[in-house]
Amino acid sequence: MILKKVLSVIISTFCLLIFGQSWSQVNVPPNIQATGDQNYCPLSQINVVSTFDIIDPDDTEIEALYIQISTGYVNGEDSLVLTGIHPNVVSSWDNLEGKLSLSGVGGVNVSYTDLITAVYDVVYQSSSASVSGDKFFSFTVGDANYLPSTGHYYEYVPDVGITWTAAKTDAAARTYFGLQGYLATITSAEEAQLSGEQAAGAGWIGGSDANSEGVWQWETGPEAGTVFWNGGINGTTPNYANWNTNEPNDCCSGINGEENYAHVTAPNIGTPGSWNDLPNTGDASPSSPYHPQGYVVEYGDLIPGDLDNLNISASTKITTPSITNTFNAEICGQGSMTLEATASNGMVVWFDALTGGNQVHTGTIFTTPVLTVNTSYYVLASVNGCLEGERTQVTATVKPIPTITSVTDELVCNQGSATLIATSSAGVINWYNVSTGGIAIATGTSFTTPVLTATTIYYVDATEFGCTTTTRTPVTLTVQHTPAPTGNSPQTFCDIDNATVGDLRVTGTDILWYATNTDTTLLSSTDLLTNGTYYATQTENTCESTSRLAIDVTIFETIVPLAAIDIPVLETCDDDLDGDYTNGVTEFDLTSQESILLNGMSSADFNFTYFTDIGYSNLIANPLTFQNTISGGQTIYVRMSNNADSGCFTDTSFNIQVNPLPNVLASKVFKNCDEDGTPDGFTDFNLNEVNSIITSEDMTVVNITFYLSPLDAEQDVNQVNASPFNNQTANTVYARVEFANTGCYRVSTINLEVSTTSFPLGYIHELEICDTDAIIDGIAEFDLTSASTVFISVFPTGQNLSVHYFHNLSDAQLEQNEITNVSNYENQTPFSETLFVRVESDDNGECFGIGPHLLLTVHPRPEFQVDQDNIFCLNGSPITLSTYNPNGNLTYEWMDENGAVIGNSPTVQVNEGGEYSVIATSVFNCESFPETFKVVESGISDITIEDVTVVDLSDNNTITIDTTDIGIGDYEFSLDNEFGPFQDNPFFDHVHSGDRLLFVRDKNGCGTKELPVFVLGFPKFFTPNGDTYNDTWNIRGLGNDYTSNSTIRIYDRYGKLIKQLIPGVSGWNGTFNGETLSGDDYWFVANLVDTSGNLKIYKGHFSLVR
Repeated sequence: MILKKVLSVIISTFCLLIFGQSWSQVNVPPNIQATGDQNYCPLSQINVVSTFDIIDPDDTEIEALYIQISTGYVNGEDSLVLTGIHPNVVSSWDNLEGKLSLSGVGGVNVSYTDLITAVYDVVYQSSSASVSGDKFFSFTVGDANYLPSTGHYYEYVPDVGITWTAAKTDAAARTYFGLQGYLATITSAEEAQLSGEQAAGAGWIGGSDANSEGVWQWETGPEAGTVFWNGGINGTTPNYANWNTNEPNDCCSGINGEENYAHVTAPNIGTPGSWNDLPNTGDASPSSPYHPQGYVVEYGDLIPGDLDNLNISASTKITTPSITNTFNAEICGQGSMTLEATASNGMVVWFDALTGGNQVHTGTIFTTPVLTVNTSYYVLASVNGCLEGERTQVTATVKPIPTITSVTDELVCNQGSATLIATSSAGVINWYNVSTGGIAIATGTSFTTPVLTATTIYYVDATEFGCTTTTRTPVTLTVQHTPAPTGNSPQTFCDIDNATVGDLRVTGTDILWYATNTDTTLLSSTDLLTNGTYYATQTENTCESTSRLAIDVTIFETIVPLAAIDIPVLETCDDDLDGDYTNGVTEFDLTSQESILLNGMSSADFNFTYFTDIGYSNLIANPLTFQNTISGGQTIYVRMSNNADSGCFTDTSFNIQVNPLPNVLASKVFKNCDEDGTPDGFTDFNLNEVNSIITSEDMTVVNITFYLSPLDAEQDVNQVNASPFNNQTANTVYARVEFANTGCYRVSTINLEVSTTSFPLGYIHELEICDTDAIIDGIAEFDLTSASTVFISVFPTGQNLSVHYFHNLSDAQLEQNEITNVSNYENQTPFSETLFVRVESDDNGECFGIGPHLLLTVHPRPEFQVDQDNIFCLNGSPITLSTYNPNGNLTYEWMDENGAVIGNSPTVQVNEGGEYSVIATSVFNCESFPETFKVVESGISDITIEDVTVVDLSDNNTITIDTTDIGIGDYEFSLDNEFGPFQDNPFFDHVHSGDRLLFVRDKNGCGTKELPVFVLGFPKFFTPNGDTYNDTWNIRGLGNDYTSNSTIRIYDRYGKLIKQLIPGVSGWNGTFNGETLSGDDYWFVANLVDTSGNLKIYKGHFSLVR
């Protein structure tokens, strides 16, 4: 960097030049001496000098001293700190340059004595525990950076926009304590860091390929002409170069070959302190990171010997001991190992963790405990007991001994060769023919044996990284010789067994079957056997015998039993051959089922035997006349055996069933009423009515038919119709009651008798009801049960009678289509309907009466018309509420809203508002729906002037009506016209002054009220020009409410009284004392006194216009 302050020593050095004095009077530069090379313990502080002195024969003070970490500096970790109390010294740390400056307080020079004392208290510290290598500290009296490894000084000179050629010239013109400058030539990493990364800015350095494109050489300093790079991005260096990534690229100048000059890259571009190539002018844009910011000057060795007697700087260093070598160890399997490590100086300390952990040893050699897994230890170079710093890993490797994880034995039949397989956890597999010793006969995961005739064992182990399996694993090649199987021949089977090849019985292992002695096609074990010869081999250890065993096979037939669903039940009806037709016992011929059970087979080949139990132990001796032993039926078990071999049989079963006879009365008398109009003892019967009487069976499971003779009933022929059946045909019929599913039946004798009705001649009972719904249709619901008690009362008491209703005589006689909804029956004929009534005994069905004896009558609901909305004006007479157009001779009842009766005529008068209702009643006592009247009270308004508010003498005169107490009606309003238009809003604005008429009209037609209203006003201007229009000015609209005591005073703009008027009299004509006044604005004050003596004061102004 450039000197930021002119050092007094430099001023003294060059004062002779400035004032033209001779060189003999030049001030002698100070001589800086420093020692203090030391070992450093990380994370501690250490003084940078052991001894320090500044020898200056002609000065006792200096502007500043600079201490810089010139080699090994790590920005952000390393720092120099002035400790202790030094009141005359100020310290300043530059993090970028790694430099500490010591100067006087307030900018004055600091004495050597204070400065030397302060240097002794300067310490180095690092925030990193991994500090390594050497760090050099340079001490200079100028602010140029001193690098001990070169002995040179480096200064960054800021000069924005300077060209490379200008920078080269300016650098050559700069001196530092007599040393001539030049653009820096960077030949090492330490030099690159100090002049680049640790410099105060980025700038030009002395490299260029302008002489030969792609051949970069130093153009300045003692290295001038030295090539340091050949090529472009992918070029090479013969010594040292610090190009940024993808540089030099000769980029972006517009003309290839113009980026010929080296420049330290801006800090935010790529690697800090690295270089890139730029044109002579750099990037012209000041905002570009490639716009030149200055240049780096190097001092030293430009003139041989120029540094020999110049001691304006000194340096010390600290060394952090480091591990120089480590020696790992390894072992096969678990065990102890010897690890080694050496240090640059000091002792080697061993730890069991990278950080923290336990110290386990001190020394260059460490013997581990017995280890079973890879273990890392960490060594630290330690001086003076320092245990901080970077630790280096030393590894003890426990190499696993490989194992044979699996082997595959092989087998050959009779003789042969095979490939044996082995796998290992790792390593190379070795094959041997002995269990220990010997030489491997092969390597790899497989080994192919020679042709063998006897079983042979081989052995394998595995080797990896010098570690071999501890024992060998045997691998066997088995040579197998297999004989033929043994067994009996012939063998017999029943076809019912569905015997397969797998059912053949031989002794051996893994039996295989063939159709011939030489056939190579295998038979499946599931192949069904047939009559013939089969051949067997056996297989042992996958080796099949070469000789075969012959077995002869015979198959006997059996009957294939039918499925149970295909064997019909052997059924018969119960009978009384055993004296009881209800016990479910009768005789069966079991053999009648054999033709079905044979299932197509010949009866000559099979024998049938019958049993009563599933265990086939209770033989039925005579199956032709078997009497069931279980009431109702049972299961019969049948064995069907082959006559040639009784051991070949099949079993089956079938059910026998005794079906019951229906429960039927032997005979029954069936009675009916003679009501056909001819009292001859003959009438129509519905024979089906006797069904539920002659049998207790469910009607859904029996069929009941009727016949004229017992034989027809037994044979089920010549059936007669059950309804209608007239007893003139026959007085006795025969009912066949038969179960629909089994056909089992019994016959009952039915004797028909006819009786005459017992109802009085012309007897009829009437049920009446009012039509009460919204539609007068003559349809209503009747409770017929209320009439049933009346009909039963006609007959003698003590009988179990029931009443049934029908629409016609035929239905009543045949007892069909009966009306069942008797409690809520709805008539089918409007207003009047006759039903047929049948009364009979519930004990024996005897008819007691039948005929059209019930009359249903529906009376219409009364109806009439009304006018329901009425307005009642309080200022009028009572109003009359009326009904009209009644639908009959009706009576009326009027009620008010409290339910009090107020009249019984078709009309009624009321004199107050409210809700009224009327109900009409017919001669049949049927009531109408109630009709309701709403009577609204209203009346003419009683508004007064007190209900009116007038705002007058204003720009917008208004009239407002307070409707709170102006009457009970609903009102509308009009101004000045009794015919309207009327409005609902009780407010008028923009009302002209003067006399006004307000009209208040009742909306219900109860009248209109008229009210005079006075609105005061005055003209805004007047024009006294004699045309009779607006020639005078006065207040308007003043009525009789105001007295002659009222006055009006008119003033000009200066407050002078011009005119006094009496309201209502002739106005002001625009003159004063007979003189015509000019057009202007005038003001007035009106004192208005009403007839009650109340004073109202109004003020305003108007214009006189000429």
